[in-house]
Amino acid sequence: MQTPSFFDYAMANQGGKKTKAFLGEMKAYIPYERLENLLIQEGVYRPKKKGESGRPPYPSSVLLGALFLQAWYGLSDPMTEELIHDRLSFREFLDIKSDDDIPDETTICKFRNALMDKMLFDQIFDEVNKVMQERGLVLKEGSHIDATLIHSSEPKRKKDETGKVISNKAADADASYTSKRGRKYHGYKFHINSDKNGMIKKAVTTTAKDADIKELNHLIEDEKSYVTADSAYMSKVNKKEFRKKGIINGVIERRVRGQGKLRSKQQKHNKRFAAVRSIVELPFAFIKHLMHYTTTRFIGLEKNDQYHLLLATAYNLKRAPGVQRKLQIA
Repeated sequence: MQTPSFFDYAMANQGGKKTKAFLGEMKAYIPYERLENLLIQEGVYRPKKKGESGRPPYPSSVLLGALFLQAWYGLSDPMTEELIHDRLSFREFLDIKSDDDIPDETTICKFRNALMDKMLFDQIFDEVNKVMQERGLVLKEGSHIDATLIHSSEPKRKKDETGKVISNKAADADASYTSKRGRKYHGYKFHINSDKNGMIKKAVTTTAKDADIKELNHLIEDEKSYVTADSAYMSKVNKKEFRKKGIINGVIERRVRGQGKLRSKQQKHNKRFAAVRSIVELPFAFIKHLMHYTTTRFIGLEKNDQYHLLLATAYNLKRAPGVQRKLQIA
């Protein structure tokens, strides 16, 4: 047995208590072996074989762990490298013993881009959720649907001497405009399906101008129990489909054209499901306020969709210990 070094003692006794406790919990939830098998199968990672010369690649757990740290703490690539050097809790989470084992910002960037290019964050999200379902932390039945707007840089307008717009070049051609409560937004929509514990079951990204209801069927394609959502998802067609499939309709009712006010039955329906559907706001609150994500960090729909799936995966991992404690108490 190897004698612990001074660094090992430092790792065990220093670092922020809350951060250390949280990251310690995360190590028990991330299925590194299953994710590494996925990366090897897709050709984006290859461990060093016996007898091969040269320096071995960084462990896949270090590279994936660095991406989760980025997502949880809202870090850029340079800041991720810097904080792994600086924070003992980050090093312990990644099982890093010396500075030589720390990936630089370029390595982190290239690894993330390789996963995006092969659209692997879909599979990583699914793989982590399979583990969560096996533990009973993500429920198959029950869907709470919602979408949030993610801001993107607006087109830069160039004007001539008279003030006329002569150029309206967009930094991100896939981003678009929409309005909400009389306010204009530019960017994307991040749509999710969460269970009653606030765990994300599905996630998809569209450009901002796309109506929320367009993604409903995709988000609930496996649902057999009930669906809740705000009034943006209300339609006669959906009501009929829910009734046909035996799905409880928890979509909030709104007034239709020519209707003075909601009927008593509609008001009771809304009151019944309003509190239930509020759980879907929790993931967005976590991601925007605790994970510091309110503005896009990539250009293009595909890359932003992939990054949102990484955020959804990181959120589920962060949420999992709390859900498990809640289930044990119950």
